[in-house]
Amino acid sequence: MTDHDAGELDETFLILQQDYIREAPARLAELRKDLAAFRAGESDALESLRMRFHRLAGSGGSYGFPAVTEISRAMEHRILTPPAPTIREAEEFDLAINNLKDAFDNAAVDVGMPPVLGRVPGFGWRTLVVMRASPGRDAIVVALEETGFVVSVRDTSIDPWDLPPSERPDMVVIATDADADALSLARFWSAATADRPRAVVLADPLDQFDRLRTAAAGLDAVFGSAALPRGLAQYARALAQIGAPPANVLVVEDDPAQAQLFSSWLSQLNARVTIAASAQVARDALMQETPDLVLLDVDLPDVDGYALSRLMRQDPRLALVPIVFLTARHSLADQMEGLRAGGDDFLAKPVERSHLLQLVLTRTERGRRIRELVHRDGLTGVLNHATLMAELEHAIAFSDRHGEPLAFLMLDLDHFKRINDTYGHMIGDQVLVHVTRVFKRTIRGSDLLGRYGGEEFGIILRKCPPANARSIAEKLRLALADAPITLPGAEPIPLHVSIGVGCFPGSGVSSTQVASAADRALYRAKSSGRNRVEMG
Repeated sequence: MTDHDAGELDETFLILQQDYIREAPARLAELRKDLAAFRAGESDALESLRMRFHRLAGSGGSYGFPAVTEISRAMEHRILTPPAPTIREAEEFDLAINNLKDAFDNAAVDVGMPPVLGRVPGFGWRTLVVMRASPGRDAIVVALEETGFVVSVRDTSIDPWDLPPSERPDMVVIATDADADALSLARFWSAATADRPRAVVLADPLDQFDRLRTAAAGLDAVFGSAALPRGLAQYARALAQIGAPPANVLVVEDDPAQAQLFSSWLSQLNARVTIAASAQVARDALMQETPDLVLLDVDLPDVDGYALSRLMRQDPRLALVPIVFLTARHSLADQMEGLRAGGDDFLAKPVERSHLLQLVLTRTERGRRIRELVHRDGLTGVLNHATLMAELEHAIAFSDRHGEPLAFLMLDLDHFKRINDTYGHMIGDQVLVHVTRVFKRTIRGSDLLGRYGGEEFGIILRKCPPANARSIAEKLRLALADAPITLPGAEPIPLHVSIGVGCFPGSGVSSTQVASAADRALYRAKSSGRNRVEMG
């Protein structure tokens, strides 16, 4: 190996080390979330902590950071050594996480940490609030923490570069009472660098800033008096939905070399890529999963890309998915045809790498945000009624084609009106958010949870026969009964739910029939006078 080759290898490894450190906030946030779950008594939290320490122990050594490996391996060994750690020993994990933070920060100094463009860092669920102490700030912090964010607070302005890499936030909230000019501070944070937060927003409780000026400062959102703190919390929840998973891109391209080239480029964005060589293969892939973006070649072996685009726009599930056409056609007539077919943008072949990556990144994040606003319930973050019913129709059609069972659960909180009347609607909203959390951690990752309306929820259980559906419903009922909501200075509020279950094909062969069966079963469960599960 020549000295030149050795130098290139050293430079490549340095870039990999920097990328690894840039993902430290996400890894630390995951550990802190598991630790919070362990303190709350969740049964699987300790095993999740062990697995995360195990992965860090391995990856720290692979990337040349022995301190990360040493700390993580010691904590994994503690979890595996009887007796099992108790909640009283949670401080030991707290100390280890803080030591890991210091280890990552020291490693960042060792490797220089210059910006590395073209890579999306992991989402770390971290928020920095730059705001003077006040009841309004306290309310913002509580709302963001309830959403799941780790919140840091600074009373005065702060330079982005004064923060160590492990504390770089995903969202920055700048208040209009900051010592420095709020818009000047926003310009610093929103500068187009690799370490720019996913969102820079302004908290303007006095509604004193002109919206055009805030947009010119590079802010992503502004929240006035009517939107604080609830609107900010809803925005943060949507941001987490956008930022947490990697982008899922469907590449419809019949040239294998081109498809593989695009796939290798997109891997730099941590994107998950599915390749389809024809419209029919793409259609099958779209039936399985909803992508964040479709790169669509115009010239395909079976039909042209315009036809597939029209088909997508007729499906409510796919109507808002961004479509970017790849084409060697450069005429205005071709572009007009693509726009009429539902396309959002065009890339002319041969495609330039940086243009492709920036377009995919921008379109994916904007598309996700739009779909979150359209398809998600603003309070709880789960699917809204219309989307839940559309997903049920799609799931039943898929189950019918593949001969699989399916169940639909309709869940209604008992005596929710009494909670609203006793504690007020703000507490009622907190109850709904709490119930959502309990349901989400009880069901499988493949199950779909939605808010049916008011205090009613719906859950779609794929590949689930009736006996399993009853078992899952009972598990949900007991999980909520065991998790009352506790308010500051008040007695815990007990929560109970009645559940009706509709099954495919036993209860019907359409989404309307299955949902109606679940509704009738729920009515019987409620009429019994005690929370229970009824099968439709």
